[in-house]
Amino acid sequence: MTQDPRLPTLEHPFEMIDTPWGQMEAWRASTMAIGTMGALAQVAAIVRNDAAELEKKTVALDAKRHAVLNTVNRLLKFMSRVDALTSRVEALEAQRKADEATQRKLDEEPLTLPPDIQEYQASTPPEPIGDESHQPGGELHPVAAKEEPSLDDDLTDNLGDLPAELRDLPDPAPEPKGSVLPPPTALFGS
Repeated sequence: MTQDPRLPTLEHPFEMIDTPWGQMEAWRASTMAIGTMGALAQVAAIVRNDAAELEKKTVALDAKRHAVLNTVNRLLKFMSRVDALTSRVEALEAQRKADEATQRKLDEEPLTLPPDIQEYQASTPPEPIGDESHQPGGELHPVAAKEEPSLDDDLTDNLGDLPAELRDLPDPAPEPKGSVLPPPTALFGS
């Protein structure tokens, strides 16, 4: 099979045409004839439009991917909270069942009181527990007079409840012995 020289090949990817200047690519011939790069500008516009469309698709895909990831993350957080709550409810239910079993076991056991308490309860019926102290009813009653202490007793017994070794102090107070030196100034920054 022979290759038509005007059709593009791997060595020459653009369509080749015959021109007054010889055989060359169609876009080059158009540029030389018109003085503009019309065909190349069309190719650049197509590439630009395709790139912009691809960029829009990429942005839309990234937005969808971000929305899906956000939804999945929220769902995972929700599920972890549900798991935590479920485990807490299961633990509480197990505790409740254990408490009920213990209570049933305690309810089934008969209480046996010590013999002396049984006899006491049999001989005296139980009475309601209340405050047994006297509560004033508001009626008048006589009050005993108080005896006033003598002031002479207070003057003679001003030592109160001091220990014996402190009660018998000598009349003149003892003088301190020794001397007191002033503190060194280097220690206190003066």
